[in-house]
Amino acid sequence: MSAIAAIEGSGDHRTLVLHGWALDSSVWLTARARTDQSRFTYAYLDFPGYGVNRPEAPADGIDGMAAVALDAADQLGWSTFSVLGHSMGGTTALRVATLAPERVTSVVALTPVSPAGTPLDEATYGSFVGAWADPGAAIRGALAPHIDETDLKNLVDRNRSTMDQATWESYLKNWTSPDFLDRMGIYEGPTTLIVGESDPFVTAEYLGDTLAALKNGNLKTVQGKTGHYPMVENAPQTVALSEQSLY
Repeated sequence: MSAIAAIEGSGDHRTLVLHGWALDSSVWLTARARTDQSRFTYAYLDFPGYGVNRPEAPADGIDGMAAVALDAADQLGWSTFSVLGHSMGGTTALRVATLAPERVTSVVALTPVSPAGTPLDEATYGSFVGAWADPGAAIRGALAPHIDETDLKNLVDRNRSTMDQATWESYLKNWTSPDFLDRMGIYEGPTTLIVGESDPFVTAEYLGDTLAALKNGNLKTVQGKTGHYPMVENAPQTVALSEQSLY
């Protein structure tokens, strides 16, 4: 049973928060300082192999990650809740909603990878594996070209302190290979996809099939020089859009 990394707020709107590939739940720290804790209760989860759950074996696929998230909600005694997720955590949030549609009141998926999978040729997949050696260069080169140097250094430092290479490789396999696009229509609740205006990877075009598959979906953009890490690069606008969309 995975531990919950942090619980903040005392509001009635319960929200489970899921992180992405390169970092544990500490990726939300800048945004956490701006959340409305009178309206929301946020529970921040570290997936197995990350952060407080680093000793655990990585989850098996996006379905395994969704099962961990649902188990966390059970630990909290939450019969209903919203889900906020980033990147591979955003896709996991969508999967949670399709597996337990009666429990999920809304979903916000921030720069989510595709629920249809992201096929990579052998060379590209190898470059993602090899990015472990220099994650800062990979983040700036492929995901967040305008990220502040201090923010980038903090991401890299926390990457090294919260996970290992085996976890990196396991979750790379997880986020590139989901296959539940045809089941997205199971969930009819409000679902918001949010992209960063300068994200070269997760764009509105990339998410076109995902948006079309949603029964009650919409797309929003964090403006300006904001890439794949909007909660770090532009926390004020990201938190405002997310909290508006969770209701």
